[in-house]
Amino acid sequence: MPPAAAAAAAVALLAAIAAIGGLWSLIRRLAAAEARTARAEAGLRQAEADAHAVRAAQGSRADDLALLGRYGNLLIGCTDLAEALQISQQMLSLLLPDCAGTIYPLIDGEGLAEATHLWGNHSAETRLQASAEDCWCMQRHRMHQASTTASEDLCAHVTVPGQGAAACVACIPLTAQGESLGWLYLSAPGDGPLPKLPVAIAAADQLALALANLRLRQSLRDLSVRDPLTGLFNRRYLSESLAREIARARRRGQPVSVMAFDLDNFKDFNDRYGHPAGDLVLVAFAHLLRANSRSEDIACRQGGEEFVLILPEMELSVAMRRGGDLMKVLSRLELMHEGQILPALTTSIGLAVFPAHGDTPEALLALADQALYAAKSQGRNRIAVAS
Repeated sequence: MPPAAAAAAAVALLAAIAAIGGLWSLIRRLAAAEARTARAEAGLRQAEADAHAVRAAQGSRADDLALLGRYGNLLIGCTDLAEALQISQQMLSLLLPDCAGTIYPLIDGEGLAEATHLWGNHSAETRLQASAEDCWCMQRHRMHQASTTASEDLCAHVTVPGQGAAACVACIPLTAQGESLGWLYLSAPGDGPLPKLPVAIAAADQLALALANLRLRQSLRDLSVRDPLTGLFNRRYLSESLAREIARARRRGQPVSVMAFDLDNFKDFNDRYGHPAGDLVLVAFAHLLRANSRSEDIACRQGGEEFVLILPEMELSVAMRRGGDLMKVLSRLELMHEGQILPALTTSIGLAVFPAHGDTPEALLALADQALYAAKSQGRNRIAVAS
């Protein structure tokens, strides 16, 4: 090959190599650009997914806050414990749809709680009645979480599910104004964490405050309608309830019996043994009336040693028998004061019945009192019926 042709071929070869190198460099730059674009698109998609998740979470939180607000407003309008618990059962099932729950309100003065309101099917069952000592949250005064895979951490009221099924549980104390009012038990399948636990805690706080307010309201009402010494209803409540029972009996065509009691020779007893012994007798007689009354009966203290028992839907013959039974129980009552056995107690009873003897509260009470004075004038420790 002539030198000139060889040189031209070499130049062409170098040019081709340079072109190939430039093309390869261009391909690499294009590939890098495509990779960057893919990463950017992936990042954008992730950002969009994250934003969607954030919006969903914010929407869920907004829904939870709205439901919590509605729940609080409903609790404010409750007038008694049963209504508050019924509303709580309904609203907590909406707030905590992935959990089963049981509300344990404490029974006053007994340290026991009874599960009267629940929703869902528990992954770990719980007893219907438990004591405060059965629940870790009541003993430690803070929320207690556990899993059935570690049964030693479970409260005594919780039952481990069979066949190795796992469940997560939580007990949240219902505490308000420094007072323990019960607890909220929640369970869900799996090892946890328990779904929407912060929402459950907020709801439990609202329920506890409502229970405390209802208890305070009931205490204030009791102060206004109950006798502080005996715990029986006072004269004010006597008038209100007798009017109500007569109105109900009139609608139903039923009788209402009214018994007026006066402890015999109580003034002499007070003078001989002192007022503390007299108070002991009054409290004991009030307890006797409560213990021997039906749930619908209304026992009241009119004042001093005078008591009244309203007996809805009880006719004269049954009321007479009831009065005799009360006198027998009283005759067997033994009281001791300062190491001394007190004398046996007796009572005189006046009985009047609606509508046979009177058709207004004032007339019935007056006639029962007249019959009572007749019983005392006839020798005491007996029953007299209004004429």
